[in-house]
Amino acid sequence: MAQKKGQDKKTVILALFGATGDLALKKIFPAFEALYGEGAFAADSSVIGVSRRDWDDEAFLSFLKENKNIDSASFADRISYAKVDIDADVGYEDFAARIAALQKRSPGAETLIYLSLAPQHHPKAISSLARTGVLKRGKAEAKLLIEKPFGTDLGTARALDRQIAGTMDEDRVYRVDHYLGKDTIRAIMDLHESTSDFSRLLTADAVASIRVRMFEEKGIEGRGATYDGVGAFRDVGENHMLEMLAAAVADPGESWQASRARAIESLQPPAETCALHRRGQYAGYGSEKGVRAGSDIETAFEVVTTFHSGKLKGVEIILQAGKKMPVSETSIEVVFKEVSGLPKKMTFKVQPAQEISIENCDASIDSFEIPRTRDAYGNVILDAVAGARRTFVGSTEIEALWSYADRVVACWRTVPLETYSSDGLGKPFLVE
Repeated sequence: MAQKKGQDKKTVILALFGATGDLALKKIFPAFEALYGEGAFAADSSVIGVSRRDWDDEAFLSFLKENKNIDSASFADRISYAKVDIDADVGYEDFAARIAALQKRSPGAETLIYLSLAPQHHPKAISSLARTGVLKRGKAEAKLLIEKPFGTDLGTARALDRQIAGTMDEDRVYRVDHYLGKDTIRAIMDLHESTSDFSRLLTADAVASIRVRMFEEKGIEGRGATYDGVGAFRDVGENHMLEMLAAAVADPGESWQASRARAIESLQPPAETCALHRRGQYAGYGSEKGVRAGSDIETAFEVVTTFHSGKLKGVEIILQAGKKMPVSETSIEVVFKEVSGLPKKMTFKVQPAQEISIENCDASIDSFEIPRTRDAYGNVILDAVAGARRTFVGSTEIEALWSYADRVVACWRTVPLETYSSDGLGKPFLVE
């Protein structure tokens, strides 16, 4: 977080629920440590790891060090631990006392309550945090960060939003989809904000198709017990991919959240496009640990749709994602019509490369590297502290995402499940 000359750096208190989970260990702790190391926050900033394990501060810190998630001795000194059992609803009073003590020690500190939990735990955790006064209304109160998925379908998402609305102010709520914090997606939003030329270019008169692709070479990596109840579309389509699409095509009017929501709402209803969809499952998925016998869950999909209204009405939209694919890449590809002055194709590469690639009509290619700032979670944390809203998902946006995703998943009953090779030797899937 850039600081003006002479301006004091903000003290941040990060309370991380789910502190022993993979996401916390691999992404959130390292991101906060990196920010602390670069001097983004005041030296008295702190982290409270929260989980149900019967540990003290020393045991938790040893766990982090054993998992090689903490490198800095000075940062390690800022870490403490609180035992909270969400299912048993115990430990919140001690946790609240810890938060209050830190806030008293650092008046004016920004308190972030980050829920890196399975979605079924969100309602109970929020209720207990409200009961103990950690979450409440008021501009100076804690901010709540909720890791995706926000609910498991439209109904649970709406119920969670109603609960939160009855607990705290919306401007203190930050629904996290870390893809909105990735440098390429931020660059796209910057491009929209800095010039109207890009937005004017994306019209049905100029664009033939838009493809969002999210391929991974890895499989489910031991997530069988959870992944098998979700599937590829709810895992990455409902959130990352629709958000990337919306960020690319939205016109940022009064807010990015409202603009992205309108883009998603204007997608053709899935019931009208089911016949165009494909879904697949990689060979060997059924033998993965935690996967139920005879599972028909998709590990890859292709959703083909269009916009039923707006400036891109009728333009083909293709969403493709899959595990155990021949390559790992995430990108947004805009193919243009044969119109004078337009290139053939523009590709926004999200990962592993970060660049904008333009294929011209003469087959030459111009590439522009997007500078790397920091890990997406570092950007997410910085934006939450600063109160920057465009990186986070709004309540109307959540409803639009789940409304579309629920109806895509309903299509799967009529879409045959294809088996594809995971070793590159057999039948491929979604690869030209």
